[in-house]
Amino acid sequence: MSAPVSKRLLTAAISIPLVLVLLFVAHRYGLVWLVGIILSTVGLIAGWEYLNLVERLGVHPPRELLLAAIPLYLFLAGMWEGNYALVLGWAVAYLTVIYSFFRRGHREGFLTSLVSIFGFIYIPGLLSFIYLLFRADLFLVYQFLLMVWAYDSGAFFVGSLLGKHQLLPRISLAKTWEGVAGGLALAVVAAAIYPRFWGDFWRWLPHVVALGIITGAFVQLGDLFESLLKRAAGVKDSGNIFPGHGGMLDRIDGLLAALPVYYFYVRFVLGLLK
Repeated sequence: MSAPVSKRLLTAAISIPLVLVLLFVAHRYGLVWLVGIILSTVGLIAGWEYLNLVERLGVHPPRELLLAAIPLYLFLAGMWEGNYALVLGWAVAYLTVIYSFFRRGHREGFLTSLVSIFGFIYIPGLLSFIYLLFRADLFLVYQFLLMVWAYDSGAFFVGSLLGKHQLLPRISLAKTWEGVAGGLALAVVAAAIYPRFWGDFWRWLPHVVALGIITGAFVQLGDLFESLLKRAAGVKDSGNIFPGHGGMLDRIDGLLAALPVYYFYVRFVLGLLK
């Protein structure tokens, strides 16, 4: 087994159980603030990496404002159940626009505003969907996270062993159609872990397959988007916080893209959320 693969497996073996245990403790004892701390930390690191990437493209958002607002938003979204956190989100958006146009020229001000607001929606805005799942059913959080990890693992290992046909070589040379198939298959298997599906499994089976494929597909789209951003910035990874995995944004890019899609499916199609 190669050193990069060994590091990848070791990192996953430590981080995945840790996240699952912390979420269980938070749910068992009603510690929403613990989830807030986890998401705030993740969002802060991912936001830092995002700003590093866009600055390499010549766009310079208000770094201090965003790095303060991202973790604050993610923490308050849990404490205030999103209502007042939305006010903070709008305030950050307006402050970003005002800052950009007063401190930059017209063209640069517009680009800075656009990149800043997108970054705020992209990272804390999407990540906050975790709260909607956590408050309703911890097993939905588990199911979603396991599907994301299953897709990533299946795509990586199947692609590494059998990959011959590149998916989008102009964006990423490592992604293959064989990897996508392996990832989708493993995501469908992971979708079946939700306990409510077990009582009448054959009735739920079409939804298990659909949920796995849809979630996996958006995980891949999220990964491709971040690959496009990294290629434009001229870097291989967004950071190096995780040995064998890269940066925080490398780890959550697919999760961010799939979260709202998964949420809307389980709420409006399956009716598992109110």
